[in-house]
Amino acid sequence: MRSIRARCFMLMLKCGYRIAIRKGPWWEALIREAAPHPGERILEVSAEGFSTFAVLARDYPAVQFAALQPMESRKITGAPLSNLELLHGDHCGIDCRAASIDKIICSLALHPLPQNGKVAFLKEMRRVLRQGGTLYLAELDQPLRPRETHVLRVTGHLFGPDTPTSHYDGTWLTLFKQAGFVGVRRMSSFSEIIGRVTIVRARRG
Repeated sequence: MRSIRARCFMLMLKCGYRIAIRKGPWWEALIREAAPHPGERILEVSAEGFSTFAVLARDYPAVQFAALQPMESRKITGAPLSNLELLHGDHCGIDCRAASIDKIICSLALHPLPQNGKVAFLKEMRRVLRQGGTLYLAELDQPLRPRETHVLRVTGHLFGPDTPTSHYDGTWLTLFKQAGFVGVRRMSSFSEIIGRVTIVRARRG
């Protein structure tokens, strides 16, 4: 009986989590910061259950997008998109040539990872960026209001108790420098129902 209740509890958490990480005002701010330009090659990375690659490819047909997504999320409805390439890989390795990407747009993909996984993923994103290329990342940040802790608590239940730790106190930003990024800067921050989402810009030096 306990195991059934536990499974039901986890299922409810997963459903709630997928609903919670929908686009908010931070999404438009993230795209404004990234400012996709014709001729650029941009890698899009999203949390599982939050896919944005098809939207971006349709909105910016003159930009070449590459997308790293879980296998179950790699189905695109409608006509094939000529400016979209789907990549294999995960936070440990992206099937993409080094120094071949102009910009990376990353949405809520860091917080579900353990601390060493966060650093490994940042290093891998830095590897595929060209010299001077820029990472634009939206991620859960240190809560400033009680309600902003909700999704971090769910993250701990779903992905492991250590995954949200550095997001609670804001120290996850120090991981960018560990991964070799320079010019790391908080650009803006948004208080959402689920938590506080901050947009960060960092550059491959």
